[in-house]
Amino acid sequence: MDRTDAMKDIRLTIPADKAYTPVATLALSGLGMTAGLDVDLLGDLRTIVCECMDCLMHQAGKPESIDMVAGVASGRLRVRFDAKERSRIQEDDPLGLEITRGVLETLMPCVELITDADGVHGIECSMPV
Repeated sequence: MDRTDAMKDIRLTIPADKAYTPVATLALSGLGMTAGLDVDLLGDLRTIVCECMDCLMHQAGKPESIDMVAGVASGRLRVRFDAKERSRIQEDDPLGLEITRGVLETLMPCVELITDADGVHGIECSMPV
């Protein structure tokens, strides 16, 4: 059995504040290291976390917290970010959404933005390991 097939998911809930982005970055980078990713891909993971957190914190429905669930199974690293306890504070910014999607799709082959009337509230990404 490959060591990545036996890995458990990590779960993290952090305040929706830029100051806490490094916490999520360290957690996902640690998972990537455990899965055997090289230095370049670990750098990509850091960028992915920053982009996802920034995207979720700047939607019309601003969250109080963000949940991150990540794991490795069947040769793929998967990560999902979910905005929690959202309240509408501003208008939508569709231009920013397309920029975020473009950046994420250059770093991870599979990206899904989950939206509703208050903007993006979830982001799922995966890549082979």
